[in-house]
Amino acid sequence: MEELMQEESKTKVCFMDASKIHTEEEFYNKFASIVIQGVSSTLEQKLSDLVKFINRFTPSITIASDPMNSVEVNLKVNPVKESPENILQLPERIAEAKGIKIIVCIDEFQQLANLPKWKNLEAMLRAEWQLQHHTTYCLYGSKMHMMKDIFNKANSPFFKFGQLMNLKRIAKEYWIPYIMSNFKKTGKTISESQAECLCERVKYNSWYVQQYCFFLWSHTDKEVTQELLDNQLQLVLDTNEDLFLTEMDELTPTQIGMLKAIASGEKHFNAKDVVETYGLGQPQSITRNKKVLVEKDLVEKHLQDFSFVDPVFELWLKREYNILP
Repeated sequence: MEELMQEESKTKVCFMDASKIHTEEEFYNKFASIVIQGVSSTLEQKLSDLVKFINRFTPSITIASDPMNSVEVNLKVNPVKESPENILQLPERIAEAKGIKIIVCIDEFQQLANLPKWKNLEAMLRAEWQLQHHTTYCLYGSKMHMMKDIFNKANSPFFKFGQLMNLKRIAKEYWIPYIMSNFKKTGKTISESQAECLCERVKYNSWYVQQYCFFLWSHTDKEVTQELLDNQLQLVLDTNEDLFLTEMDELTPTQIGMLKAIASGEKHFNAKDVVETYGLGQPQSITRNKKVLVEKDLVEKHLQDFSFVDPVFELWLKREYNILP
């Protein structure tokens, strides 16, 4: 996106992370903030745009003391009393007035589906955004099943809203030289085989590759060792443990048993010895639990086989239940 903005001076990109949004009010406030932040380069412009384009509301404004002059807007929107369509139209109105194009990127978009009144919000987003000609929306998320529910179901407002793309993981021929060069820039060394091992362990998941690299880099004085490589993997598991425990708390014993069976490489879940070993329950429970685990984006199905969506969750589960590779 940075390259695009450099090449196209009249294109502005606004970024939003939906993972920590819990109410409609938070969504509207964040949406307005990232639009103002993305289209205006100076503090004076940001404040001017606030006055000009958000005149229906009386916002409180927080200006961060950083070099980027970050502006946070609190519109105090009450979706019941106010007209939130005005906020959703904000990027289009700014784009038309300034003669620019705006790209609004919303990460972890599927998290909005957890809002109490998501169905109303979903319909409103589609109704407003489909009429905009100077604004493009790039909506992406890590929960594939939830994203497909939003965009692939015929009864969903977002059905055929745009091109749906399944992004593949970055290949090792790009990761390995990138990792090695960034260690080298700071006077540290990681071998090609170590960089490949790091990527393989977390199955080239971009978030975990970066997290693993950061921990490894932070604890390396000069040269990466096998001991450091092993220890920092455990730190990655420990760091994400609270999230994994929360996910496990929402599962039944038979669902946990199925995860253990998948982690152990089992394929035939209805086989008597597998059912008894992992406590999978009755056949109808096995069928239902397969569906539930897929819907929760904990596992995914490839032909007749199941595998973990989150590679670090799989490693953590194996550690917790002493499941050998």
